[in-house]
Amino acid sequence: MRRMVAILSFFAVLGCSIVPVPATPAKTLEELLKEQVQRSGARQSLVGVAVLGNSGRALALLNADRPLKPASNMKILTTVTGLELLGADHQYSTRIIARGELAKGKISGDVIVRGTGDPNISGRFHDGDPLFLFRQWAKKLKQAGLNEISGNLVADDSYFDQVRFLPGWNPKDREKWYSAQVSPLSLNDNCIEIRVVPGSVGKSARVELSPASSFVTSSGAPSTVSGKKVTVIASRSIEGNKIVMKGRIGSSAGAWSGSLAIDDPALFFVHTLASVLKKEGVKLGGDIVRLGAADVPGGGSDAARTVSAGERILVEHNSRLKDDIPVINKRSQNLHAELLLKATGRKIAGEGSVAGGGRAVSKAFAGFGVKTRGLVVADGSGLSHDNRVTARQVVSLLHGVRSRDYYQVFKDSLPVAGIDGTLKKRFASRKTLVGKVFAKTGYISGVSALSGYVQKGKTVWSFSILCNSFPAKSLSRAKKLQEDIVNILYSSMP
Repeated sequence: MRRMVAILSFFAVLGCSIVPVPATPAKTLEELLKEQVQRSGARQSLVGVAVLGNSGRALALLNADRPLKPASNMKILTTVTGLELLGADHQYSTRIIARGELAKGKISGDVIVRGTGDPNISGRFHDGDPLFLFRQWAKKLKQAGLNEISGNLVADDSYFDQVRFLPGWNPKDREKWYSAQVSPLSLNDNCIEIRVVPGSVGKSARVELSPASSFVTSSGAPSTVSGKKVTVIASRSIEGNKIVMKGRIGSSAGAWSGSLAIDDPALFFVHTLASVLKKEGVKLGGDIVRLGAADVPGGGSDAARTVSAGERILVEHNSRLKDDIPVINKRSQNLHAELLLKATGRKIAGEGSVAGGGRAVSKAFAGFGVKTRGLVVADGSGLSHDNRVTARQVVSLLHGVRSRDYYQVFKDSLPVAGIDGTLKKRFASRKTLVGKVFAKTGYISGVSALSGYVQKGKTVWSFSILCNSFPAKSLSRAKKLQEDIVNILYSSMP
């Protein structure tokens, strides 16, 4: 009996001293994101992720310091640099300048058309009419009494270098709108719009080009067949602007529309302007020529942008940078990003080139206290596979912008999940994120990226996701990974 009591007493004491097994600690945000990358099947070393909290504290860093291809996330660097160094109210100017006096309706010398990279001389803000501004300028010249230019009409594109199609771009894409050549004189996004209207069965279709220009010619036409099937082929010569049209279009198919990037934008600009001037009754006695940097007083320096002795401004048109930032980011317009990069390089580094723009980007990085190690600026749009940037660099810029007076301009320029821009059809299965994610998308072959902000109430986190490991056919997997990561971020926010 005494033995039984002793045993019971022993177990009683033992029971009182048992310590409960601690619960498994909650996983960190970084661990959750790492697991999500693993589940996606991506090559983990080629996925860079960086997340900064509302105060700027690093919340998650995965390969955050590995330089990766950003695709169109490069536009974040370009637009932030432009806003930071030029200012949201920076003005692109385009001038028509006379060398000589206007007397008795005639200018005896040359008339120069001088550009500084305005991206919006087009129909974008003018009901789709690409020649709206040209007609306005022609009317001003007529109102000033101009009837004849006896000299040449000169295209001054010396504000930028003469590298119009960048080395890192695919030569096979020369005709594509997203590879449009870069020039300080740009018209209609440096593209020609093509419209094919079917005729009667057996007859050739009607081909219409816009804007109409003597600098662009068209030959051939698709044949009209019965039905609705359309196989229209439009191609442009590598050099020059000879467009050849082939194919078939169904008589009941309706009109077909497409576009081709043109060659030599500055001359396209001035030839088209000359056609409009002629229609408005302004005669041109000389030729249409180009004025290069070597022909500009001061060798094309910024001092040459001012009107020199013997010159007189006939027309001046300006447009603001802030109006074009949404075109670059929401619509992911490559040409506009390239124009901004070169314009910033010209203004800040004295060189309207990609190299000058790269130096401007580095200066902007320094202003935000962001290191430039591993950074490679090969263009402003992200079309080149030679660009390199780290997720930490991108997210540091995104967070740094929040302290600037142009933050709202920049944030408003980003696509909004499920609402507009290149995110309009994204996050369809994540209804709680619609309207809560403001981010720039990016895609080139083998690369997909998403960087921006996720917001819950007054809390804003900055993030950058650079995926360089998905083959082209697996783009949907890359997008899903990005959306899964952003969903984890949103769920983890206070």
